Amino acid sequence: MHLLRCKLSLARWVPLLAAWGILALRPALAETPRATPIDFSRDIRPILSDKCFFCHGPDEKHREAELRLDTQAGAMKVVEAGKPDESELIRRITTSDADERMPPPKSNRTLSAEQIELLRRWINEGAGWGEHWAFRPLVKPALPAGETVPPGETHPLDAYVAAGLKQHGMNLAPEADRQTLIRRVTLDLTGLPPTPEEVDAFIEDADADTDSAAYERLVDRLLASPAYGERMAWDWLDAARYADSNGYQGDGERTMWPWRDWVVDAFNQNLPFDQFTIWQLAGDLLPEATFEQRLATGFCRNHMINGEGGRIAEENRVDYVMDMSETMGTVWLGLTLNCCRCHDHKFDPLAQ
Repeated sequence: MHLLRCKLSLARWVPLLAAWGILALRPALAETPRATPIDFSRDIRPILSDKCFFCHGPDEKHREAELRLDTQAGAMKVVEAGKPDESELIRRITTSDADERMPPPKSNRTLSAEQIELLRRWINEGAGWGEHWAFRPLVKPALPAGETVPPGETHPLDAYVAAGLKQHGMNLAPEADRQTLIRRVTLDLTGLPPTPEEVDAFIEDADADTDSAAYERLVDRLLASPAYGERMAWDWLDAARYADSNGYQGDGERTMWPWRDWVVDAFNQNLPFDQFTIWQLAGDLLPEATFEQRLATGFCRNHMINGEGGRIAEENRVDYVMDMSETMGTVWLGLTLNCCRCHDHKFDPLAQ
């Protein structure tokens, strides 16, 4: 199915997916890594993290030579932007002198020829640094080089798909017939297949000036259906670790379904994403908080509940608070907060 056919539902999901860190559209989607400029976070940071950070990273106990490669200021001490052959970093990873070679042989770490070439290209292209992707502002990327929106399509995403297919000698599939189309979009937006009567009505929708108009009416009907919120809530309930039971021994039931129903209603009412966020994290702290706003904070009570008789109350409290914090980081910041519970994180800019 062409991406045009999903554009209405996608438009409502983009902010949510971006916040979860699931959606990151970039020209690289349509090009091979070697055909695109080096992206520090994608191409370089993983190499430095895997091969260099143990001795030249955030952990002071293991840091050698007072050199940090996990910060831009530290890395630029051994990098001459635009001049790979004059950069100490390149000299040390390519020298044949075992005493100066990095990573040192005793570390059991080695750089492949491809990784060395990536580091050379990075320096040659200016040694640009990059923030963690979750902190980058969302920007509209340019269309892939030489691509335009394919004839008959109106959504720029189709240009990315077309460019990717072109690399493999393939073309966009023909547009789906109406019977296939209504089945796809109904399953996408409601989680259920269309009824035979709904299929017939869509196929026979001859009043429309174009197929696009008939499709838009179909999507509008599905978006207005209560089943839309029920379908959209699935992914959010998973991300928020929703359950109707405690999750530990005995796994007793608990009453979380009112919060679940609030999420369904929030999607059906198209609640703005900022309010969707604030209400769940701090709805009870809002001035003159309504019942719905307080109910939304059930998000913070979705963690597992341990009712073991001998459990230490403070241990419970710490586990619950950490679970709330880690889930908040995952679903809203695109960050894992688990690691910084015990140590500085290698990738995310979070200290213990």
